[in-house]
Amino acid sequence: MSEKLRNLILSQKFTSKLPFSFFILMFLTPIVLLKVNYLVGVFFIAFYISYWTIKILQTHIYVIISYIKLLKTNKKNFCDTEIIQKEAKKLKHIVILPFYNEPYELIDESVFAIIENDYPHKENITVILAPEERKEWAVDIAIRVCEKYKNLPISVQYVSHPDKLPWEWRVKWSNISYAAKTFTEWKNLDLHWTFVSAIDCDAKVEKNFFLITSYVFLTTEKRDNAIYQYTPVYSNNWWRWKFFAKLVAMWTTFWQLAESQNPEFYRNFAIYGQSLYCLKKSDYWSKTSIVEDWFQYWRSYFAFDWIFRIVNTPAVCRMDMVEESWFFTTIWAQYKQLRRWSWWSSDMEFVIPEFIKNKKIPLIDKIRKTIYLVFNHLFWAAWSLMLFFIWYLPWVFGDRSSWFTNLAVPIWTSFIFTWIFLTVIIPWILSIFIMKKYTKFRKRDYVYNILQRLLVPIFSMTLFSFPAIESQFRLFFWKRLDEFNVTKKKR
Repeated sequence: MSEKLRNLILSQKFTSKLPFSFFILMFLTPIVLLKVNYLVGVFFIAFYISYWTIKILQTHIYVIISYIKLLKTNKKNFCDTEIIQKEAKKLKHIVILPFYNEPYELIDESVFAIIENDYPHKENITVILAPEERKEWAVDIAIRVCEKYKNLPISVQYVSHPDKLPWEWRVKWSNISYAAKTFTEWKNLDLHWTFVSAIDCDAKVEKNFFLITSYVFLTTEKRDNAIYQYTPVYSNNWWRWKFFAKLVAMWTTFWQLAESQNPEFYRNFAIYGQSLYCLKKSDYWSKTSIVEDWFQYWRSYFAFDWIFRIVNTPAVCRMDMVEESWFFTTIWAQYKQLRRWSWWSSDMEFVIPEFIKNKKIPLIDKIRKTIYLVFNHLFWAAWSLMLFFIWYLPWVFGDRSSWFTNLAVPIWTSFIFTWIFLTVIIPWILSIFIMKKYTKFRKRDYVYNILQRLLVPIFSMTLFSFPAIESQFRLFFWKRLDEFNVTKKKR
């Protein structure tokens, strides 16, 4: 590879254009194939449809397996295990709750949920509230909460994040990094026996949260070389959610449950933990990233020269979903949140150059992970639109007198649409079981749940796809997101 070509591939200007380029290429592929060789084009269409038919079934199976494991974990008595009784005594827990403009009641509820846990070694838990100083009342809230819980075995402290520090953007991760660095500098902590959890300020941990996280961490081989992903369930404000927000909430929960059964390509999201050693080796969190979750995995992955993974930790955190006063403002807020999440596609700007520069990582691992990274963001933006769009291509570009077009394609299309409709039943039943466990479920919610599921195809092609398309479009034309849109929380 010439030096000029290498510099081009490593440049941010080049890698930022890849996601949207692949998106356009995906839509052009079946059209070109149909024009070049009609039969090959039809087989490509059949393959694409078949792939997603199998993928939908696989996802539902993964969700069922994950949910069963979650139920088994909740039934297990961790307190009687030797790991918790003896080894956990040496383990220090630090929980960081960053916040910006959230109300006092929300922060108080989250801290109270931590305090009310069943962990036998509560004196080893420290809660760090991380308010932003640019919001004066945020610091006041932190002081009030610390004062309220000052005489407890669990230590509740706060580290306020100064505004406009050099080399930082106004993002959540610079706040968390500052809190973690500042606090750990005060203490003489064992890096390998200190476990740091970064959770959203609206997250309410279940009573067995610290039992599960301690047990999983202490029984994991090479435990420093991992991020421990918790299980998010969006149930706190279920009563007030708009119907489409419920769909996004259940989609996110299902996605996490399904991904947890695919360990090679499992990635962290929103709420997770790491050892202090792991955090220091990866230089804590990025201070300039709009979306950090996957990026934190990649930074740690390269810091450990690919000997790194995500460990499924079935410790449930009940969380809030997007909520605004008005219907259309809620839609817009939900759209902005999904756009921020889909900004993960910018990871290519970091990952591809690092793969080229790092000679310690096996070539096969580089190829597999690059393909997964590309296809994950490609399908997020394109899969549902493509599935809708692809049915009509044989009719538009083919020979209309062909028996194959006139008979086989309509039959196959009818079969797939029937299958997709029937698979709506599976997530509908699962969502009822999940939500009944973590929130009060009214009789009319059963009806609402059916109606919401019937709208999945529409929202897949709009609210799910459009934010990802915009993110990739912005990257291509260098219209970058430069601020972290804080999702409003209410009580």
